[in-house]
Amino acid sequence: MAQRIKSQQEKSVQKTVVLLGAGYSARALIPHFNAQGYRVAATTRTEAKAKSLRNMGIEAIIYSGTVSSRLAEFLGRADIILSSIPPNAEGDPFLNGLKMPLSKIAKRAAWVGYLSATSVYGDRKGQWAYEDELLKPLTQRGKNRMRAELQWLETELPVHVFRLAGIYGPNRSSFSRLRQGQARAVIKPGHIVNRIHVEDISSAVLKSIKNPNPVRIYNLADGYPARPQDVINFAADLIDITRPPVLDHNDANISDMARSFYVETKRINSDRAKTELGWMPKYENYRQGLMATLKAEKGESQTVWLSGWLEASEADVDGIKRALPAHLRLSEQEEDCVFFRVWQDATNALKFNVMESFKSPMAYHRHQARMKNSEWAMVSRNAKRHYDIIGL
Repeated sequence: MAQRIKSQQEKSVQKTVVLLGAGYSARALIPHFNAQGYRVAATTRTEAKAKSLRNMGIEAIIYSGTVSSRLAEFLGRADIILSSIPPNAEGDPFLNGLKMPLSKIAKRAAWVGYLSATSVYGDRKGQWAYEDELLKPLTQRGKNRMRAELQWLETELPVHVFRLAGIYGPNRSSFSRLRQGQARAVIKPGHIVNRIHVEDISSAVLKSIKNPNPVRIYNLADGYPARPQDVINFAADLIDITRPPVLDHNDANISDMARSFYVETKRINSDRAKTELGWMPKYENYRQGLMATLKAEKGESQTVWLSGWLEASEADVDGIKRALPAHLRLSEQEEDCVFFRVWQDATNALKFNVMESFKSPMAYHRHQARMKNSEWAMVSRNAKRHYDIIGL
């Protein structure tokens, strides 16, 4: 009887999460932790940011390099610790600032995570990078990350390291820079960049918490590395503004910081996270992710978005061009059409870019039904379609 009561009491104890740093990726996890009933505490540098965190329903702790008694108290009862504090030349500033090993403070921690970056790999000349490869960072950022990773792995805590590709999501994408006229399409032949949507970072971390595997490293990327200019041009097309001007990466108008991102190029493999955690990115490429980002920024919950292109044969291209004006007019006239754009590509006459949105899945299906026997359907029936759709 006493044992059963003790077991029930243990189940009723609220678990505690401590977020060391409450930046973009960490903040995205807070609603998930709140929903699961965790008590959440997070460090931040300013009172203004602390107030914002309190508005999210969590404990905010001002941290400027010294562990206060309040922070030490939370660390002492933390079941989960996640650090996203950026490293410096000496490695991890939080660990370096402790007066005793973290393992002596956080004795209860069952899962510890550190958000790192794929800059630790250095240059792979466009080849795939895997977690167990020798690290050869070229940039100072990458060297700092490598030192911090090692420090966390040596804490004797159940640490899990996540090497993140370029992070984007709502209010952190190319859209604002494009609207302000500050975006540039920087060209370096052969250069590609890896990306990960912030929601997919959250889902991977949460799956790891449910399936701990201490001292394990996971790459997180969508698996669809692409040229930076393709991404910025797609974003411009999506919000229907002129594509940004093109600059060579050696152009004097590019800052040294921006140019440093072109020193390395690699493809990030995330198979380990998929196999071991059962994780799959919700947004498999930048097109899906950017559509979801814009949809979220607009506050849309029911809309369906489609983007991509169709490839026409030389025999069909003239018929497609003739049918296109009527196809556009009739689609735009549909009551629940948000926008509908199809245009012939400027560099490939056989390619027609497509972007469309409807107010609901039902509206999208009505559109498909109307088109089924249209002239457009007939003349484009042999075209190869490459579409991404979200919201269905």
